[in-house]
Amino acid sequence: MREHPKARFARLLPPTGRVLDIGCWDFSFHRFCQGIGARGLEHFGVDREPPPDCGEPPGYVFKQIDLECSTLPFPDEFFDGVVSSHVVEHLTRPIEHMDEIFRVLKCGGLVYLECPSTRSLLLPSMPFKLEEFRSLSFFDDPTHVGRPHSRQSLYRLFRMYQAEVVECAHLTSRRVRLLSPWFLLRAWLTRDAAALEHVVWWTVGFALYGIARKTTGAQRRYVLRP
Repeated sequence: MREHPKARFARLLPPTGRVLDIGCWDFSFHRFCQGIGARGLEHFGVDREPPPDCGEPPGYVFKQIDLECSTLPFPDEFFDGVVSSHVVEHLTRPIEHMDEIFRVLKCGGLVYLECPSTRSLLLPSMPFKLEEFRSLSFFDDPTHVGRPHSRQSLYRLFRMYQAEVVECAHLTSRRVRLLSPWFLLRAWLTRDAAALEHVVWWTVGFALYGIARKTTGAQRRYVLRP
């Protein structure tokens, strides 16, 4: 992977557009945008817990909400982009979560969704450094209550809202795959859980992402036809 798809997503947004990060915890998407030079965006974020006491970035709008029982506290068609990264698998009502994303997204706006893929079900559990809370298997995280997605199911999820699917693929890295024997051996010998998680995720495709554009019709439909 030459660049993270979040970078492509950010560059497709209007240079001064509004973007919402759902599950913004440590303002990671804001920091990501700063790192790639997309500094003109107006950032908003929501999370169940208040972020770490590191200070909100200047101009950042944060709202603390519980997605399980609250709607997004923003008006209809307010954002040019919405990011929901590793959130949907923690929700008991993921379809309602998608309803809210498309409600607050402007017509023509973009959504970036990232979540565990079905490949995460095939992996063994993290074998060491359990106190670091790293994950190799979908079941390593006890807060996962939803489901992993396949490319087909994520594609169909977007199409349920009549969205135009821009990209839909597993997150993998050719470089990590080529060097995976060495990376795996080093991570195992040094008992480095973070390194092991990284090489497994990017070799196997633990996570799946999709970028979709809201069209004029965002009414949810359960019956899909080609």
